[in-house]
Amino acid sequence: MRPTQSVLPAAVVATALLLSACGGGSTASTGGGSDDADLTPVAGGTLRYGLQADPQCLDPRQGGLTVSLTVTRSVVDSLLDQDPETGDIEPWLAESWEVNEDASEFTYHLRDDVTFSDGEPLTAELVKKNFDSIADLGPLAGLPLQYLTGYEGTEVVDEHTAKISFSAPNAQFLQASSSMSLGLLSSASLDKTPEELCTGAYAASGPFVIDSYEPSTSVVITRRDGYDWAPGRAAHTGDAYLDRVEFSVIPEGSVRTGSLVSGQLEVIGDVPTQDLPQLQSGDQYQVVSRPNPGNAGGFLVNTTRPVLDDPTVREALLLGVDRSLVSSTLFFDEAPPATAVLSSSTPGWSDLSDSLAYDADAAAAALEDAGWVAGSDGVREKDGQRLTIEATWNPAIGWGKQVLEFAQQDYAKIGVELTIRTITLPELNQVLGDRDYDLFYNSQTRPDPDVLWGNFSPANPANRHGGTDDELAAVLDEQRTTTDPAVRFPLVETAQELILADGFTVPIVESVSILGAASTVHGIDWEASSKPVFYDIWISQG
Repeated sequence: MRPTQSVLPAAVVATALLLSACGGGSTASTGGGSDDADLTPVAGGTLRYGLQADPQCLDPRQGGLTVSLTVTRSVVDSLLDQDPETGDIEPWLAESWEVNEDASEFTYHLRDDVTFSDGEPLTAELVKKNFDSIADLGPLAGLPLQYLTGYEGTEVVDEHTAKISFSAPNAQFLQASSSMSLGLLSSASLDKTPEELCTGAYAASGPFVIDSYEPSTSVVITRRDGYDWAPGRAAHTGDAYLDRVEFSVIPEGSVRTGSLVSGQLEVIGDVPTQDLPQLQSGDQYQVVSRPNPGNAGGFLVNTTRPVLDDPTVREALLLGVDRSLVSSTLFFDEAPPATAVLSSSTPGWSDLSDSLAYDADAAAAALEDAGWVAGSDGVREKDGQRLTIEATWNPAIGWGKQVLEFAQQDYAKIGVELTIRTITLPELNQVLGDRDYDLFYNSQTRPDPDVLWGNFSPANPANRHGGTDDELAAVLDEQRTTTDPAVRFPLVETAQELILADGFTVPIVESVSILGAASTVHGIDWEASSKPVFYDIWISQG
């Protein structure tokens, strides 16, 4: 076994970027639907769900797409759980845990009644094999490699006690052990090839099992009998209510909405914003949404590029975009305007909206004072160079194109010419690895403030900005040394202030998960990274 790399490979960043976005999150429901608290759940039935893209890989350790994790969260359990409202870390497969003083050792005490769908019991040996196998997967295990930075190994203390050690403080691992990406597979499953695991050919300990997967077409998961170790915040105990969930891959948003309205589906993901008014009116449908934790949607700024090496230009980009207009016009206020580098549903979020206030006049004045003078076509110039900036995006990242078009209009008002470049999914790793962009539209999900480290720490050679800031590097390293929020969160606030002062990112709008559902669907809830949980869902008749 080899230790993981301390530098994030391009695949890590690419996977994270493609995630759709813990405490402070909430579920908003509009339209039809009834008060579930007044109803008695009914077991049985099939839920038909419209996915916005093909999962591509159903191994939670390899597959980081939102649609993949939407499927696998109800199949694969984790050592710990995270409350999506408070951000608190709670028991799940581990009933208790300890963290040493510098957050470099994590000891988990496992339940003794958990089994996997192939009959294997949960043991410390199995935990060890899971984490060792992630290290052996190498770059295929995108997010898990990031979470296991500095992994030295897992000690089997006894049959139901595992101690996981790191070469340096790694406080974020506590939250990471509640994620799908570090969910546990059975021992026999871990002996299979990565390609086999991507097809869903594995056993896990969750309330559902994968029945079939037809790439680009469908996934079916079915209820597992005898499940009895749901996390404490679940609405019930025992088996899941639904018999099965049938996922259909429907990339076109209007077709997903049409399938819901026509009764071919009960739930759809990634509701097109233009369809929200239709689903919010009347009593036949409901819209359920939650802001995604992690980095707010916006631009990663490559400061090594000409023009963007000018801090005044980066300041103007921060001041020159009207975030409230994007939120109200594009998202019908379902997605809040960005108020910090982190979204408001992320632990450690602080309101830094004063630093993100829209002020086109101040942006234009700053550019003028710095020698950027408006040309005959309105685009500013300096020393013969036009103030032209290219924004790159990939269609898998939610509503990126529409957000870019709003920013394009706003920046034109201050003399900045923003051009838009679309890249394909196969191009993504290369573009990110080479920093082949001026601005890159990013929406990264994780319910832990350490999400800042990967993109913004100057100590990480794979950071997205290419700049230097020794104070920022030190603060982001220090927040990794403690799991105490009273100590950690002030450091996270300082880090965000420094990131904005450096102009390493331009937050615009919080990404949001939006589901459309028939009014007969009850018990819709979210886990901490804003993926729907199917365990408590049930369907009423009529």
